[in-house]
Amino acid sequence: NVTYGWWVGNSVVTNKSSRFIGSHVAHTGLIAFTAGANTLWELARFNPDIPMGHQGMVSIPHLASLGIGFDQAGAWTGQDVAFIGIFHLICSFVYALAGLLHSVVFSEDTQNSSGLFADDRPEHRQAARFKLEWDNPDNQTFILGHHLVFFGVANIWFVEWARVHGIYDPAIEAIRQVNYNLDLTQIWNHQFDFIQIDSLEDVMGGHAFLAFFQIGGGAFHIATKQIGTYTKFKGAGLLSAEAVLSWSLAGIG
Repeated sequence: NVTYGWWVGNSVVTNKSSRFIGSHVAHTGLIAFTAGANTLWELARFNPDIPMGHQGMVSIPHLASLGIGFDQAGAWTGQDVAFIGIFHLICSFVYALAGLLHSVVFSEDTQNSSGLFADDRPEHRQAARFKLEWDNPDNQTFILGHHLVFFGVANIWFVEWARVHGIYDPAIEAIRQVNYNLDLTQIWNHQFDFIQIDSLEDVMGGHAFLAFFQIGGGAFHIATKQIGTYTKFKGAGLLSAEAVLSWSLAGIG
């Protein structure tokens, strides 16, 4: 009973959850390949005597903001830049293989009992819980919860990286370690003027709060079922509403 128009890209994978996973893994592989290839291309032509902005750089400036490729004084060393580029290329090949397996080898539907690796074993029944069903609110909140947990873990990684390794501080033009300032009053006051924040400690504090908020919200969505009366409007807006909330909280940093 598919009602999507032909122009809806994911309509071709309706009731084909494994194919849906394969297409998204393939997109992830393309992103990883682009990041790795572009990093190596920029590294091959980078001239440390010329500002990066004058060389059309994209990847290396992002690595520099994380304190990668430069020493504590901000001088170019190139350390770990090539490794990160190659690592992204290797990951892209792994993603490509996973995309091919889901698109060609594995069963089309994770809930289908036929096809390779699609039987009634407990681990496969568990995987079937992640099949997206728009008319099942409990399924949506279950999947959403796992996404929020992963977002929270990513924020923890960023905060800990800044605390242990350090990130680039444009105010002193050097790399320094930044401890997060988990001041809830500051976080609340900066929710509408986050562009004016000039303290990296406040930036890390916003990300630390976001990590706590997302992991807590994710655990809540995983452990509980849909609250209140379910409607099509509510279901269609569930993921987008959470995405807007996540980006709004990210703006605190």
